[in-house]
Amino acid sequence: MTKRNKIYLISSILTFLLVLIGILKKFDTILLFGNSIEPIWLVIWFFVLILPIVNLAEIINNRDDWSLYYWIGLGFNIISIVFIIRHYKIDLF
Repeated sequence: MTKRNKIYLISSILTFLLVLIGILKKFDTILLFGNSIEPIWLVIWFFVLILPIVNLAEIINNRDDWSLYYWIGLGFNIISIVFIIRHYKIDLF
């Protein structure tokens, strides 16, 4: 049980680093559904959309146990989402 929270934290940190690499470096593009996209962004989008849900589910399931690893991982996920929103210039408000 204690290994799972560390795995989620490490995957959140790696996703955050992938977001930074994806923003700062250019990669070859592929054509997907009529749009050209860099392959690294497919992996990034998958993890950025899944990891916050998994971290929140673990926080909700482990209400009795205060695990700082899940909260730190959720913080990295939120920062990653903010960076992606800024990178793609998505206007929320």
